Amino acid sequence: MELVTGQFSQDQWTEIVSSFSDLSLVQTWEYGEAKAQTGPWRVERAVFMNGDQLAGACQLMIRSIPYIGRGLVWINRGPLWQRQEELDVSILVSMFKELRRYLVDDRRMYLRIAPPVQQEKVRIELFAQHGYALVDGTESWASARLDLSLPIEKLRGNLEQKWRNCLNKAERLELMCEFGTNDHIYREVLDEYDEMLRERDLKVSAPPHLLNQLQSYLTEDRKLLGLIARQGGKRLGGILIARYGNTCEYIVGAFNEAGRKANAGNLLLWRAISQMKDLGYKWFDLGGMHPVSTPKGIFHFKSGVGGSPYELFGELESYHDGLLNRLIRWRIRRERKI
Repeated sequence: MELVTGQFSQDQWTEIVSSFSDLSLVQTWEYGEAKAQTGPWRVERAVFMNGDQLAGACQLMIRSIPYIGRGLVWINRGPLWQRQEELDVSILVSMFKELRRYLVDDRRMYLRIAPPVQQEKVRIELFAQHGYALVDGTESWASARLDLSLPIEKLRGNLEQKWRNCLNKAERLELMCEFGTNDHIYREVLDEYDEMLRERDLKVSAPPHLLNQLQSYLTEDRKLLGLIARQGGKRLGGILIARYGNTCEYIVGAFNEAGRKANAGNLLLWRAISQMKDLGYKWFDLGGMHPVSTPKGIFHFKSGVGGSPYELFGELESYHDGLLNRLIRWRIRRERKI
């Protein structure tokens, strides 16, 4: 297994990562560039070659200490390595071995990885033998997804009864719904989202300024899809759907009090599921459903859709002992707690 870094264009990287079934939004070219433009990060990209065959791909977010060059390398939901349902996990382990050599041994960085592999499919011992340790106190990514290849009647039948009742109520109200990728709809959803964050004093992983930068990089066929609900001309709220590979993901939902009373969230999410199915997407990811860290109301709402839950392996770290790396590690743990 050989790790090869390079300057990949947007089209090149999109073509590479779209061939992997474990692709997520955070491993797309546009997300990496958006993070680099809105925070103290720079992005590097690498592929893994097994002979002349592409075996994996990885987007690295790097936060370096000025004038020193060393610092943190954060790989979220990477490296990508799955192209079929059942793969030998030793392929992923080989990639971790190469990442350790390149980033820790050669560049003396502090490396942290949240791999895109489900908990039950791998043991920590496989990574520990190559210099990795599980980070205590971190929560793994958990969500649920719908198989959009199922008939629409089956998808609706899988909705929990109470959730379906709320959807039926919203449909009887004959709310007006708009959807599309144009800037007008996108801005309306962002306005509702921004207002919700300010009212509740929420800190989120996808703040408006990051989404704005992301949207500016996305090509027209992959722009964030916005859906807006109205009643009597009054806006009730909206949602945003991201699209990558054969997957779409629910990333923003923001509703005012009138929207919540009218069950506009149920209506728009169901309309999004139906629309994504019509567009030919295979999977609909509900965008985060951790049984502990996800707020109970949001977790309960998403659970009612009837998706298949999954939880990924926790975060792993690798570094050479020394004062600088210990300080970096301490700082990361402190900020995570805050």
